[in-house]
Amino acid sequence: MKKLILASSLALLAISAQAQTAGYYVGAEMFNNRFTDHNSTTGGGMFAGYRLGNGLAVEVNGNRIGKVDTGVFKASVSQMSISALYSLPVSNTVSVFGRLGYGGMRVSDADSARDRGVKLDNGMIYGGGISYQVNKQVAVRGEFRKPEKDIRGFGVGVSYNF
Repeated sequence: MKKLILASSLALLAISAQAQTAGYYVGAEMFNNRFTDHNSTTGGGMFAGYRLGNGLAVEVNGNRIGKVDTGVFKASVSQMSISALYSLPVSNTVSVFGRLGYGGMRVSDADSARDRGVKLDNGMIYGGGISYQVNKQVAVRGEFRKPEKDIRGFGVGVSYNF
């Protein structure tokens, strides 16, 4: 009996994951980012993505991580990234998701009008969160994201589905 219930549950999850339709989406997000050994700052950004179906999506993000004061210098940190997302529905309106991607960070001198950008730790990004579908077009999400080894962020975003 337990095996039947487990098999039925897995089948329902698979069917509901397949029910997610393909399509484009765009959105905006705000994050509270914590720099290891430094300060916490608020940043934001925009994203665009394409849902491939079956819970998979590809997403491009452009984020201003925020400003960091190391005691030696002040810098403004931004990032561009591309990620694969996998969503698993929990109900008709709620889903959990995971993110794995690659991004490039840029550091600019926050005290200067000149941009002396320096690339910093291009590499893997990972995270996960929960999404709530408000209606057919609008969704709200909360997320943890680790864009770099010394930065972790918690944020909220809103997306519009086409």
